[in-house]
Amino acid sequence: MIDFNEKAVKEQAEKLYALRGELEMVADKVCEKGVDNILFTSAGGSLAALEPFSYMMKSMSKIPVFTEIPAELMVTGNALVTDRTLAILTSKSGDTKETVAVAKWLAEKNVTTISFCGEPDSPLKAATTYSICYGEAEPHDLIAIFVLGRILYNKGEFADYPKFADELKNLGNVLVSVAKASDAKGLAYAKMFDAKDKEYQIWTGSGMTWGHTYSMAMCVLEECQWLRTKSVNSAEFFHGTIELVEKGVLVCVGMGEGPTRPLDERVIRFVEKHTDQIVVFDTKEYEFPGISDSFRWMLSPVILWAIYERAYKNLAEIRKHTLDIRRYYRRLEY
Repeated sequence: MIDFNEKAVKEQAEKLYALRGELEMVADKVCEKGVDNILFTSAGGSLAALEPFSYMMKSMSKIPVFTEIPAELMVTGNALVTDRTLAILTSKSGDTKETVAVAKWLAEKNVTTISFCGEPDSPLKAATTYSICYGEAEPHDLIAIFVLGRILYNKGEFADYPKFADELKNLGNVLVSVAKASDAKGLAYAKMFDAKDKEYQIWTGSGMTWGHTYSMAMCVLEECQWLRTKSVNSAEFFHGTIELVEKGVLVCVGMGEGPTRPLDERVIRFVEKHTDQIVVFDTKEYEFPGISDSFRWMLSPVILWAIYERAYKNLAEIRKHTLDIRRYYRRLEY
């Protein structure tokens, strides 16, 4: 397998799991203060990575949640933002300009903020009420699961959270198992680019998997591979994007196991009739050793990203286009 280190995957998952106590303590402090609503705000792929948790909270909690793009929020404001708002922000570098700026903007309004950063001493950490550093460890989703799961538990809305959190000790083994089992599909996807680049491809998903599918299309294929890609929620697929499906157009579907799965299945039924190129990345095809079936839907984004990772790492190798080169991002002022 290209660019895969089984030992590192397990060690990183263990490192993140070790943060559970710290994360739950932060959640407890937030609940003690009181929360009227939760704001998810960050820039680019970091905001997309928070999308599953906005969906999870809307599905499980009576706490109102909303998502804002930092640059837009600071220009327009939002009447829902008060000193009883909890804002969650994330940035691997900890210095993303828009995210740091909105953290300072929120601080001026006495908003309680929690940030997840890859760097121990960063501008974002300095600007937020609570900050958790995860270093190079992945998947970052685990951090949000512990914070939000604990909040739900404290509110009496997720009684099984302790069981779920205990089972997450097995996540490293799950990720290794899924990576190995999905590598062949990832390689098959990548080989579709052997002869020449696709001029255009469509990626779709829904519910818990939508944020990570959007991130795959935008952060990986567009930003890191410079491939023309359309990302559209399965619920919206039949409004506009449907007219671009024809023979030769590649359509990729990211499927999880939550209540929106029928929306993805509807897309697949249509696409199969109108293009000869479709790839379905489905978490249901893989075993989650040590995880109860009732929790699989909540892990769908984590597992789907492990599947996507095998696709984009094989793609980068086949195209001889590494994932770390950029033309504009963080290279030019804009």
